[in-house]
Amino acid sequence: MMSDFEILASLIKEKTVDCGVLVADLHPADFYAEDGGRFPELSDIVFHIAVLSGQLDITVDDREYHCSALENNLVDIKPLNKVSSIRPGDGFSGRILALSRPFIESVLRGRKPIRARDILAMKIGTAVTLPDADMQRVEEHFRVVYENCSGADGSRLDQAIFCYAALLLHLNIIRIVSSMLQVESIQGVSGNAARILDRFLCLVDENVAVEHEVGFYAAKLGITPHYLTMISNRFTGCSAGRLIADSLMSKAYALLRNTDYTILEIAERLHFSDRSSFGKFFRKHSSTTPAAYRRSIM
Repeated sequence: MMSDFEILASLIKEKTVDCGVLVADLHPADFYAEDGGRFPELSDIVFHIAVLSGQLDITVDDREYHCSALENNLVDIKPLNKVSSIRPGDGFSGRILALSRPFIESVLRGRKPIRARDILAMKIGTAVTLPDADMQRVEEHFRVVYENCSGADGSRLDQAIFCYAALLLHLNIIRIVSSMLQVESIQGVSGNAARILDRFLCLVDENVAVEHEVGFYAAKLGITPHYLTMISNRFTGCSAGRLIADSLMSKAYALLRNTDYTILEIAERLHFSDRSSFGKFFRKHSSTTPAAYRRSIM
């Protein structure tokens, strides 16, 4: 069975796909099912579309967005969003970067883990209008990704450079749009919810080595654990508990790469009751043991 990332790739005529990353120039012929059937509903992926000319209509979570080079020129889709149609106009051109769920999860486990609050792009709306200078910066980052497309014969180093270039593009889009939204201010309930989630992820970064429970963070935010989990699922496709666990795992991976610490010392630093409890947690979220992971990277 094809993943939604693979389905999206099948709807684009000419593209580069490697290591769970897709990058492509877009044209009016893209996004049409080969058998002439209905557009497949897509979710559980991250993708950005930069609209360079013409018009693109996209329906996300039952809301239709009209996108052009002048208005809504950047589309941002998060894992929980459900995309039910993408319809390019005759004069449409654009670029797309898509990241699969496995790619995002592998990045969170990398040697220099990217924080969940960055990789999941909490603050970005579904469609935003970037000024010309910012769109030029986005275009420049796309160019770097294209220059580093490794192709089928690329070495592992070539693949790694391509993936890091794609990740750099993704994170720079987040930075550009987040800076713009901080100036303009997010209005309404959805903006308040996004700010709550952003504050939650800040608290996780600061406290996760000591505090592992959703209830602690909900109390700090003055909301119920149920509401925090609802917001988390809405914006990221992950429960609050899953985001806490992912952050804790990132710290565990970093500590395990440092051979100055024994596994028992790591368990204590991360405030597990004993080595066994830490081992069970680690195995649940990685399908391996702390000792096996440490051996695999030595």
